[in-house]
Amino acid sequence: MMMRQELVGRLSRPGIRWRRLSVTSRICLGALALLCLAALLGPWIAPHDPLASGIPAQGPSGEHWFGTDRAGRDVFSRLLVGARWSLAIGLGATAIALVLGGLLGALAATSRRLVDEGVMRVLDVVMAFPNVALAAVFVAVFGSSLTVLVFSIAFLYTPSLARVVRANVLAQYGEDYVAAERVIGARRPHILIRHVAVNCAAPILVFATVLVADAIVFEASLSFIGAGVPDPDPSWGSVIAYGRTLVLTGGWWATFFPGLMILLTVLALNVLAEGISDAWAAPGGHVGK
Repeated sequence: MMMRQELVGRLSRPGIRWRRLSVTSRICLGALALLCLAALLGPWIAPHDPLASGIPAQGPSGEHWFGTDRAGRDVFSRLLVGARWSLAIGLGATAIALVLGGLLGALAATSRRLVDEGVMRVLDVVMAFPNVALAAVFVAVFGSSLTVLVFSIAFLYTPSLARVVRANVLAQYGEDYVAAERVIGARRPHILIRHVAVNCAAPILVFATVLVADAIVFEASLSFIGAGVPDPDPSWGSVIAYGRTLVLTGGWWATFFPGLMILLTVLALNVLAEGISDAWAAPGGHVGK
C-alpha cells in the first residue's frame, strides 16, 4: 500500500499555468470573450434591424458604421447578429468533433491491432473526400440549417481529431508513469481517464482551438458557394457572399468588414492556441524522468 501511494504521488498532473500566458494571449482571450458576449447580446444591442431594408449600397457613415449592402441592410448590425451563427457553428462543430474524435482515437489507441486498423481506415476514407464537396452534399440532402451545418462540419473534423488523440494516447502509453501504474495494479480505464487523458489534454486543446477558427472559415466558404447559412439570416460568410457583387461597383465595405471580422477572430484564436501551448506545464516530472 505504501509503495502504491508513493508511486501515485509521483505521477505528474499537468495543468495550465495561467500566469505564464503571454500578454498578447490574454488580450486575445479577452477580445474573444467580448466577441462572445456581443454575439449573445447582438439582437438587443444592434443599432439597426439586420433584416430591415433601407438605402442600398450606402458607404460607411455615422448612421451606418459599416455601410449597407445592396438590399439596404446595415452591415454592422448583420455582422453583430451574424456572430452568433458563425461562433455557434465553430464552437458547436468543434465540440462535437472533440467528443467523437476523442472516443474514436482513444478506442483505436487502446484496442487490439484489428480494431485500431479498422477505425483508422474508416477515418481515412472520410478524409479522402474534399471537405467542401462533402459538406455541400450534406446540405443538398438534408437542407441548410444550423444543425445540419454543425453536424456536417463536425463529421468532417472528427477524423483529424481522432488521429491527434490516438497519436497522443499512444505516446503517453509509452511513458514510464503508465508502466508504474500497471505495476501497482491500476486498471486500463483508470490509467486512461485519470492520467493519460490529463497528459494528452494540452495538444488536443490547442488543436481544438485552431479547429474553431478553421470551422468559422469553412462556414464562410460554404456560404460563399451557397451551401452555408441561407439569406436573409446573417453569418459572416453569408454577408461576404451577398456583398461580393457590390464590390464590382465600388462597394468595398460589403466584403471588407466581414472579412476583417473573420481575419481578426481567426488570428485571435491562433494566438490563443499558441499561448495555451506555452502555458501548459507540468508541476513535476513523470515517473522515471
